[in-house]
This record gives sequence, structure tokens and C-alpha cells, in this order.
Amino acid sequence: METSNKITFFLLIALFTCACSPLKYVREGDFLLERVKIENDTREVKRAELKKVIRQKPNTRMLALGRFHLGLYNLSGRDTTKRVNRWLRSIGEAPVIYDPLLTGRSVRQMEIALHNKGYYKATVSDSVYFKKRKAYVRYRVDTGPLTRIKELSFGGRGRGQAGDPGLFDTYYRDTATTLLRIGQPLDVDLLDNERERVTRMLREKGYFNFSKDFVHFFADSTLASDSKGENARLSVRLVDNAGDSSLSRRYFVRDIRVDMDYDQLAVMGGEDTVSSRVDYNGYTIVYRDKLKINPKVIVETIQINRNELYNITQVLETYARLQALNLFRFINIEFEEGAGESQVKPLDCTIRLTPLKRQSYSLSVEGTNASGNLGIGGSFTYNHRNLFRGGEDFSTSLWGAVKKERLRENTSSFNTREIGVEVKFVTPQFWMPVFWMKNFRRDFAPKTLLSFSYGFEDTPYYTRAIINTSFGYLWRKNDKRWRYNLNIVDMNYVFMNNVVSSFIDSIKNEYVKSAYTDHMILAAGFSATYTSRPAAERTSYNYFRLNIESAGNLLWAIDRIGDRNRRGTAAGEDLHYKSLGVRYAQFVKTDAEFRYHWSVNQASSLVWRLMLGCAYPYGNMKVLPHEEAYYCGGANDLRAWQARTLGPGAFVNESTGKRWYPNSVGDVKLAANAEYRFKLFWILEGAAFVDAGNVWNINTKEDRQDALLKRDFYKQVAVGTGVGLRFNANYFLLRFDLGVKVRDPARPPGDRFILFSGAGATRRSNFNIAIGYPF
Repeated sequence: METSNKITFFLLIALFTCACSPLKYVREGDFLLERVKIENDTREVKRAELKKVIRQKPNTRMLALGRFHLGLYNLSGRDTTKRVNRWLRSIGEAPVIYDPLLTGRSVRQMEIALHNKGYYKATVSDSVYFKKRKAYVRYRVDTGPLTRIKELSFGGRGRGQAGDPGLFDTYYRDTATTLLRIGQPLDVDLLDNERERVTRMLREKGYFNFSKDFVHFFADSTLASDSKGENARLSVRLVDNAGDSSLSRRYFVRDIRVDMDYDQLAVMGGEDTVSSRVDYNGYTIVYRDKLKINPKVIVETIQINRNELYNITQVLETYARLQALNLFRFINIEFEEGAGESQVKPLDCTIRLTPLKRQSYSLSVEGTNASGNLGIGGSFTYNHRNLFRGGEDFSTSLWGAVKKERLRENTSSFNTREIGVEVKFVTPQFWMPVFWMKNFRRDFAPKTLLSFSYGFEDTPYYTRAIINTSFGYLWRKNDKRWRYNLNIVDMNYVFMNNVVSSFIDSIKNEYVKSAYTDHMILAAGFSATYTSRPAAERTSYNYFRLNIESAGNLLWAIDRIGDRNRRGTAAGEDLHYKSLGVRYAQFVKTDAEFRYHWSVNQASSLVWRLMLGCAYPYGNMKVLPHEEAYYCGGANDLRAWQARTLGPGAFVNESTGKRWYPNSVGDVKLAANAEYRFKLFWILEGAAFVDAGNVWNINTKEDRQDALLKRDFYKQVAVGTGVGLRFNANYFLLRFDLGVKVRDPARPPGDRFILFSGAGATRRSNFNIAIGYPF
């Protein structure tokens, strides 16, 4: 518990920091901005949106720690020549002094924001209350009536008659898909979205020089109001420039030139850039010395089509596809207007590519963390980005590790040694020769993945060898939010050797004992992952993952059709088929996970996670393989328990002695987590969390008491809480979490709430060291 005492000591320092007087550096006559409050007369306008435009906000607050950063600043002395004082001020936050000028600007900014939302008669007033050298600011918002679109029209050219009349015809035909509708608020954000949509549509139809600045809106708000509020007549017009007809002229792509070895520094330095060139399917490929990448790969990746109208979407997709190849560190696409007398002018496209190094290797030694079991490991990885000149990514890794695994919670442990090798091959070619796949390749940038791995694990109680080979596909949508993985073949061979008989004999349950037998898993699976995470770090986002897997059905069908004899004992349920000399598993499995990351303010965030999974073994192997079973506990799950020591259900393991091994796994899992994260200072972050969940079995072979999933499963949900400290260096995050049991389903009903139990504090807590966030 030495580490937990350190964390407690740190929290006491934090509380002392927050308890310091916040007025230490507030000069006489000044007032600390204590609180800002917005009072609104309608729910249609969210206060959070108005807070964004307030020019002066109080010092950052954090849950339970208050104005922690202001406290750090106030810990500094007045002598700024001392390094410690400068450091405290740099990691802290200076007191926010009330400024009436900024309050006035906030009033004007909120009025502008309300006007942009359609409340053109909105007014904002402010009042300030002073008490004990602190200022309390209140903004009173009177939104007034909302102005809505009563009449909508799409006007003529406006000024200027030059250019292609087809521009306006194209626009008029597209007005059926407008974002504007009668009855909508006259919202500036809505108008901007419509301006972007129109610009994107026209630039997809050849209007290369068209800009959103030429989409104008004219609003007449003199219409009579009604019970719903104010009304406005809105007119949308395209306004071209009479002095520049190219703004409304269409262009087509005439030639496409690809510079495969572009070196910007060499060009700027005037070095020799003599290149060779080759024509491939109408594309001009330029290279130096030697053509290192098959032109077919690049041409199939380019979405821009020759002798077709310019299309901005094709340009953006080409950028994304070229980046996905992971072959180039610099990509630039330029267009140059060509000479021509026709109504549709030509464009010459140049794609400049600067390649990455093709081969690399890395050697690393690092600490490992597997479900809370710490160790040290090393690996050597060789990578070739363009193995057969087709953009193939080939990598091979060798690794080894020694880690310490616990036999009984908070007591004895043993060392596990692991070695292994893995080979991966990823190609941008989609190895599925189906005639309709051409559009799929263009729209989703699929890749084909092959992998092979061998791992060997040596423990004092058994040795295990796992051979894995897989073949599948990866693809994503153009917006990069949805990613998919389809594994056609995912095969695992598990060989158990040198199993100590006393270890097996100590496992009384046949359901658990079956995990330590030779078996094979031949599975196929599909997974989909969605994230709305934007580029901005402080924006809220959500994450969703769905996984579906099925194993053994193909082998079982072959055995049934071939009328092969099953092997095993005389009991019918124990008879089974073998493939390549070992019994194969048969099951279906699906699980889903949802996360939501809410950015509370610039210094804190709140993250929720909900996970539900279910697997059903049947047929040839009526128990779930150990590596496919669900478990609870560990550094990334319920942190108050060690991995595989919780459940299933309310089952209590009564094994004694050092031979006990964590085998608490199940067919069904429910887990929920909530974590409050906050920045402290330097690279330090803090966290407070609550975890809940458990695993259960649904298999009839399960005979352990209270291990099966029943209607009253909610009474067996375990709950833990705790605090954490993280060292976040951006590229690396080291995490320390102390979890404490709140509700333990292994205890008798009515005695499961143990948070404030007097005895056994050590057994109720669990310390975790891990790398990266838990979720």
C-alpha cells in the first residue's frame, strides 16, 4: 500500500492547494471574477452556446478540487527571481480580475450570436454584484421573437451577365435539394451551410473557379408577424463578376501528370532534377533514376478522370487515397488552366509525390501490462513499405517478454516467459475478383490483409503454443468515420504441453478445466468501428464498435457431410470431431461497445463507456475456449479487481493454497465505466472513476453455484471506485490507478456493500499500472 499512500499524500497536497486564499494576488480595489451566470427566457437557445462568446470567464474549476490551478499560482512567492516561484506561476493560472470593458464586449458578442440565430430583436443586459472583493456577473438574455423564413425564392444573376449561362441553369435545377425550407429560422449558420453546399455542388460539375463568395442572400424582414414570431422573405442569388468570366466557366481535366519523386528542397536549391517519363493509360508518370512504384497502383488510386469535368470531390478523394497508401510524406495536387477557344476550358493536373523511406527497422525495450500483470519485454521489427513495387506493406516482428502473474489476489505470483514472431502483409489491392467490385474499390479504398504469428508461453504449471493465421479485408468510408474489418479466415491452434497434474486437479470445475486442452478455432468475423472525433482535441465526441464472430461451422458441416466418426467418451455430449488432430471449437460471439467523451472545459473531461458481449458455445465444443471467453477486472476494466478474479456471477472460489489461478471467465459480459479526467500541472493529470459490471455463464455445463445468468443478474453487479494519476507526454501516457471495491457480489446478499467496512482494506483495493488511457 506504499504507492496508494503516495497518492493519498498527493491528494492532500491538492486539497491544501485549493484551500489557499484565492485573493492572494488580487490587488486592493480589484475584484476576483467569482462567477458568471446567464439567465435566459427560452430553452431554444442553449446557454452553453452563449458561454462560448463571453470574453471573460472565471478561473477554471474542477470537480472536487475547485480552482486547483489558481491555487498553484497562489502558492508562488512574490519574488519572481526565484525559479520555484516562476515555475508555480507557469503551471498555475493567474486570478481573473473583473473587467467592465470585457463585460460590455461580452454583451455585444452575445447579441450578435443571437442575431445570427434569427433573434434579431434580442437584447442582453448585465449586472454585477460585489462581495468580499469578489465579482458576480449576471447576464440577462431577452431573445425576443424568432424570425423565420416565410417566403423563399431563388433569384437571377444579379450584377454582371458574362460567363456560362449554364451555371445558373445548373443551380436552379439543384434547388430541390436546398437546405433551406419555409418555416426554418433565419439562421446564419444555416445560410453558411447552404452556401457551402451550393459551392461544393457547382465545383463538382466543372466550375473550377467558383467561390462561395458568389452566393448571396437577401432578406426582407418587413413582412407581417404571426403567432410564431417574425417573418422574412429570403432570396438566394448567384452573383458573378462581369470582369472575370472564368468564375462562371466550366473546365475539364485534359492531362494528368504524376511526379513520383518530387523533391521540393532540390527544386528550390536549383539541383539537377532531370527526370524520365512514361505514359500509362493516358497518364504521364515522371520519375528519377528508377521507377520504384508500379504505375498501376497510383493510377488506380487517382480518382480524377481525364476528359471529364473538374470535380472537387474527386480531388479530395485522391488526396485521401494517396495518403492511405502510406507511401508518401508529401502530396500536392495542382491545376493549371490551359489555352482553348471552346466554351469548356481545359485544366492540366499535376500530382506531386514525395516518397517515404521504403525500409525501416526498430528495436525497443518496454514495460508491459496485460490486464494489470506487469513485466518487461523487447521487440525487433522490420518494415518494407513497397515490397513488390505495388504499395505492399510487409512487416515482421520478433518479441520476447517476462511478466509476473498473480496466483491469488494480492498474494503469491509467478513468472511467465513469452517469445513469438509475427509476419504481416497488407496490400492496397483488393483480392476479391467480383465484377461489381470496381466501384467498391473506388469508394472505400479497401486493403487485403494476411498475417501469421507464433507465440510460446512458459509457466511453472504449463507451456502453451499458439499458432495464428488470418486473411481478410480492411476498408473505410471517405469521411474516415466508419472503418470495417472482414476476416474471411481467422485460425488459431492452441497446444497445451507439460501441464502439471496437480494444477489441473486443483481446478474442480470441468467447464474451466476444458480451457487447458488442445483445441483449434477456425473463425470468420466482421467488425465495424465509428468515431465522430474531430480534429479539435477539446470537442466532445463518441465512439462505437460492433464485432460479430462465428467459429467451427464450416468444419462441422464438412464432417457431417463426410459422415466422419466422432471421438471421445461414450457419453453423447462429449463426443466430438477433430481437425488436424485436435478438437475444434464451435461458437457464435458478438459484442458492442459505446463511449462518449464530453469536454467539460479546457482542463477537464468526462468519459463514459458501456460494453455488452455474449458468446454461445455449442456443437463440437460446448464450452467457450479460454482465449475467447469474457472476463472482468484489470487495468482497463473494473480496476478494483485483478484480471479474471471477478465472477462469474456471485461465484466464490474456495480453492486454497498457492495453486489457485485466476479463471473467472464467462459467456456474457456487462461493463459500465465513468471517468472524470482533469489536468493538474506539467504533464500530470488526475482522474476519479467508477466501474461496474460482471461476467456470467449461459452454458448448461456450468455447475458452479450462482455463476449462471438469471433474471436477478443485476443483484450480482460489482461496483468499484478509485482515483488515478497519469503522466501524459502526448506520445506516451503512464497511468497509475488505485481501485477500491464498493460492492462485491462474492459476499453474501445483504453484506455486499463493503466500501466503509472496517477490516480488510488491503483486500478491498487494487493498484494498477498501465500504459495509455483505459478507454
